[in-house]
Amino acid sequence: MRLRLGPTTAYLVTDPALVRDLLTADAAHFTKGLHYRALAALLGDSLSTTDGHRHRERRRLLQPAFHHSHLTRYGDLIRESALELIDGWRPGTVIPVDDAMRDLSLTVATRTLCSAAPSAEAIAVIRRDLPTVMRGVAWRVLVSAPWLERLPIPSNRRFVAANRRLRRVVADLVAHYRSADTDHGDLLSLLLAARHPDTGAGLTDNEIRDEMVNLLFAGTETTGNALAWLWHAVAADPGVEQRLHDESLSGADDYARRVARETLRMYPPPWLVSRQARTEVALGGHRLPADAHVLFSPYALHRHPDHFPAPDTFDPDRWLPGRRGDVSRTAFLAFGAGAQNCIGEGLAMLELATVTTTVAACVRLIPTSPAAPKLSATLAPDRLPMRVTPW
Repeated sequence: MRLRLGPTTAYLVTDPALVRDLLTADAAHFTKGLHYRALAALLGDSLSTTDGHRHRERRRLLQPAFHHSHLTRYGDLIRESALELIDGWRPGTVIPVDDAMRDLSLTVATRTLCSAAPSAEAIAVIRRDLPTVMRGVAWRVLVSAPWLERLPIPSNRRFVAANRRLRRVVADLVAHYRSADTDHGDLLSLLLAARHPDTGAGLTDNEIRDEMVNLLFAGTETTGNALAWLWHAVAADPGVEQRLHDESLSGADDYARRVARETLRMYPPPWLVSRQARTEVALGGHRLPADAHVLFSPYALHRHPDHFPAPDTFDPDRWLPGRRGDVSRTAFLAFGAGAQNCIGEGLAMLELATVTTTVAACVRLIPTSPAAPKLSATLAPDRLPMRVTPW
C-alpha cells in the first residue's frame, strides 16, 4: 500500500511473510528508516541505529553481555527494586501506574547497567532529563521534519540541553568505571571487557556511552510501557488476575511469562517500524525505487485475525506449547526479527516476569478510569490511574 507522509512517499507492508523477508532474507537491501534518524539524536552510534556490517560487528561484541548466564544474576535485583516500589504504596491510594512502571524500569536499568551506585547527582540528572529527551525523540520520530528540529523554540532548546546533560553524565560513568578497572558484575563492566573475537579490539568510551544511553532508553521506555499495559490488561480479566496471583505465591513464573508475551502482542512497544531501500528492490512482486521508505506496524499485525484468532481477546494461554496453531510466530514482532532482533529480549522478559510476579503476589491494581494509547515513539498509555488494593 502506497502512502503519502507529507512530502514523502512510503509503502506500508501488511503481509507478515513480507515483513519477515524485509527483516531477514531481504534485509541487506534495506537500511534503517526515517524513524531511526530521529532516534540517533538520542542513541548516537549504537546497536539500535546502525545496520549492515557495522551492526553485525557491534552485535558480536555485545552479545556475550546478554548471555543467559549473566542475566540470571539480575533476578534478585529486579525483585528488590519492585518490592521497594510496593512498600511505598498504601492500600486505597490511587497511583499513576504508567509513571510508576517507568520509574521502576529506570531504577532497574540503572542498577543492572551500573551497580556501583552512581552519585545522587547523576541519578537526579538521569531521572530529570531522560523523560525530556524521550519526549523530544518521540516528536522527532512522528514529525520527521529535520528543519523543524532546528527552530530555536523552547521545546527544541529543552531537548538539546537535556540530551547534552544526559550524555555527559553517562560518559562520566563510563570514564569512572574505566579508571577504576574493577569488575562490578554489571552490564557496564561487561561492555568495558567486551573484545572482538577476531581482532581483540574493544569498544571506545564514546561507543559504550551510546550503548548505555540506548539501554537506558529501551529499559525505561519500552519495558515501562509494557508493564503499564500489562496491569491494564490483567485488571480487565479477574480470571487472569487470580491465576497470576496464585502462581506468584508458588514461586513459579510460567504463567507470568505468558501474560507478559500476550501483553506484548496486544500492546507492542514498537507500534510502527521503518526501513529504507538502499537500491531499487523487489518486495512481494512489487518494484520499489531506491531510497523508498517502507513501513510496517507490529500493532496491526498482532491484531489481525488471520495471524491470531480472537485478536482482541487477552489470552495468555494462546502461548502454551500445545496451542501453537493459535499463534503466528511469523507475525509476532514485539522484539523484531532476523539479525536486528532485540539483543535485550532475554533481560526484558526476565524483568517483565519478575516484576509481574512480585507485584501480583502483594496487591491488586484496580483501574479508576479507562485507558487509551497516546501517540509517541513507543505505544504508551495516556495516563493509567489505578487503585492499590490488598488481596
